[in-house]
Amino acid sequence: MRTVMIIATVGLLCATGAAGAQDASPSVTLPAQDVVAGRRAAMNLSGAAMSGMKATIDAGGSVRSQAFAAGGLARWGRAVPGMFPSGTGPGDLPEGATGAKAEIWSNRADFDARAAAFAAEAQKLGELARADDAAGFAAQWAVVRASCQACHDSYKN
Repeated sequence: MRTVMIIATVGLLCATGAAGAQDASPSVTLPAQDVVAGRRAAMNLSGAAMSGMKATIDAGGSVRSQAFAAGGLARWGRAVPGMFPSGTGPGDLPEGATGAKAEIWSNRADFDARAAAFAAEAQKLGELARADDAAGFAAQWAVVRASCQACHDSYKN
């Protein structure tokens, strides 16, 4: 399980690095389909990281081992807004090409605020992991999970 988590976290970091690189170099434009593929992959890796954390919680293992994954989630949360540029919404792509709702672009301030809140909560999760606070980590994992779900309920088909 640890190997799967390491691989998933490395992939998540690669995806977040790509998102940051896109923001740093606005002259580089990726095709919309590539942006959607990148954000889908990163969302899947985020889910894998959360699942790995839950497995550690359920097994009563040391949560310190999850600090790197939690940090990856925090970095992903900060990168999320950049992974939803204009031109990558449901009105811009063939039907079914994205699971994102148009409300991401029409209610951008709320979407960005939710991403920032997720990043902040994931940052706290990482701090609890580094402190090896199993009870605090488990409680914070639930907060991070609820943050994911709330955003998906509003902005994902």
